[in-house]
Amino acid sequence: MSNGTDVVIHINEELDSRHRQKLSNHVCDLDGVISADVKDKRPHLMIVAYNPVMTKSMSVLTGIRNSGMHAQLVGWL
Repeated sequence: MSNGTDVVIHINEELDSRHRQKLSNHVCDLDGVISADVKDKRPHLMIVAYNPVMTKSMSVLTGIRNSGMHAQLVGWL
């Protein structure tokens, strides 16, 4: 990502594709988030691209947790 940083977040809950999309949309609405993607083959992993000038990885994680999900920061890409 040229203007951002990518982080991998592990989502503990089993989410169907509709709920994964809803969570991705919620994360994309967070300040500084560029994109949030969950692949069907790895439904527990979300790759979030964000602008590190506007937000921090822990703010993204907090936003996911505030949506009711249990999640952990795995690492950066």
